[in-house]
Amino acid sequence: MGSKLLKLLLILVLAFVMWGVYQTGVKLSTQKTPFLQNLIGKKKDQPVPTQASSGSAAEQNKTPQPAQEEQQPQPQGPSEPAPIMVRVFKMKPTDFRDFLPVMGTVKGKTEVELRFEVPGVIKKIYFKEGEKIRKSALIAYLVPDDAKLKLKYARNKFISAQAAYESSLKKYEINQKLFEVGAIIKSKMEEAALDARSAKAQVDTAKAEEDLAKNDFRKVFLYANKEGVMGPREAEEGEFVTSQDKMGTLFETFEVYIEVGIVERDINKVRLGQKASIYVDAYPNVVFEGTVDSVYPVIEGKSRTLTAKIKVDNKDGMLMPGMFSRAEISIADLKHVLIIPTSSIMQAGGGKILVPVIPKATLRTGEDGIQTGVVQIRRVVQGYATNDYVQVTQGLGEDDLVVIETQGELKDNAKVKIVGTEELGI
Repeated sequence: MGSKLLKLLLILVLAFVMWGVYQTGVKLSTQKTPFLQNLIGKKKDQPVPTQASSGSAAEQNKTPQPAQEEQQPQPQGPSEPAPIMVRVFKMKPTDFRDFLPVMGTVKGKTEVELRFEVPGVIKKIYFKEGEKIRKSALIAYLVPDDAKLKLKYARNKFISAQAAYESSLKKYEINQKLFEVGAIIKSKMEEAALDARSAKAQVDTAKAEEDLAKNDFRKVFLYANKEGVMGPREAEEGEFVTSQDKMGTLFETFEVYIEVGIVERDINKVRLGQKASIYVDAYPNVVFEGTVDSVYPVIEGKSRTLTAKIKVDNKDGMLMPGMFSRAEISIADLKHVLIIPTSSIMQAGGGKILVPVIPKATLRTGEDGIQTGVVQIRRVVQGYATNDYVQVTQGLGEDDLVVIETQGELKDNAKVKIVGTEELGI
């Protein structure tokens, strides 16, 4: 009995002790001393200070502070936007020319179609295709037999008429003397006079017929009426031809024309007297100079082009009719003007033209050698314009830089960084 009480008492004491340990652990977990907090906040490799450490007891009991306190970010104002990177075009006065490219064919100054005026059989041809012919040179002639017979007949008829006239004239002179001495009556003398006048008329008729026969005989022969180059032969010896049949063509080539077609949208650009440069494949390194000499007033129905002729001096005979040619008509020749690329223009509507400009006064050069500046949006006045370039008559100066390419939206007074510069290269 006594041993059972003793065991029960030991169990109660042990339970009480365990309860106390439990309560102590709970308090320690919910409320840490500054010393424990300091121990917990230390790094594992940092030694815990002991009484052997230097310093007073007050310093030892003092809670250690972190070596560096975290810095709180300070509030800042809005950051300035970075400059916009741009490419610019350097302004400088220059001479500007614009050309209208056209294509055409070389034509002679005159192109004479060679035809016989009378029918006949071709006896002889004296020219070759492409041969130069001097003025009045014999080109060809027909068989002259018929023409000779007609001429001979007309000549004999004239001689006969002339003899009859002389005979009637002498008879009149005799009758006139007889009338004067009273040997014949007046009517006989007047009859002799009428016979003489009739014979004179027959002489005139015979002379006209002879002249006509001579003219027909001359038409048997075909001569060059001017100097030039012979075109292709279109008839051969032994062939019967009439006045409707063409023997060939004589091209006057000491002066030639380039016949070109102008499309409808470019008609207003072409005027008489404009200079032109002509190129042909036969002479790739030679430039022939010409002048617009005529412009046809009619547009071709199918091609919708206007025909213009460019006159070119060809004393050396290098240009031949039929050659294919390319020409550049000078439609603008401006001296000492300001030119900008069309890519720099900002259309503002209402006919206004705006251009982003960097004045020279705003340029700054950094340590890296790159220039920066400030953009101004200016209104300019446009002069002559092409697809690639525009003449500016007002609004820009010689020292200005015009923005032609940007990597951002440009506004007035925007800061920019110049990453490339171009100059006029036309």
